Amino acid sequence: MGRQIGQIQVQHHQMLLDCRSQDRLVQSESFSEAWNQASDAHRVIALIYIKQISPVALRFWVSDVLAQGALDQLNMVTLRHIASTHQVKNYSRMSKVTIIQAIEEKGVKFDSQNKLRIAAKSTGRGAFDTIDVRRSAATDQHTEEEISD
Repeated sequence: MGRQIGQIQVQHHQMLLDCRSQDRLVQSESFSEAWNQASDAHRVIALIYIKQISPVALRFWVSDVLAQGALDQLNMVTLRHIASTHQVKNYSRMSKVTIIQAIEEKGVKFDSQNKLRIAAKSTGRGAFDTIDVRRSAATDQHTEEEISD
């Protein structure tokens, strides 16, 4: 009997933590920005996640919505690196708009399930193993993370 009570208490505590986590996320500026940018269909998905009390799924939803159009946020060095990795021809001579179009034609997408993976082979530097694109107050900033092998 005591073991069941302990399990119930642990489950209840986990639900409470999930509720708190989701509440903090819904109150955040990033959620507000994602909600304003989202289409009606995307908003329905967010509401489902909220009703299910699924803060992890809701966090992924925010990331996905904010990552749409994220190539515009990257600088030319990073865009050229992406273009090189995905075998875009003559990328070094392209303007930012042209290189973004070429990368999008290759089907490169940013989302929370499949972050953009960049091989370090083309430049010889291991500086960009993964690029995590997040919107910030400055429109041309992005966050770069290095993944340890």
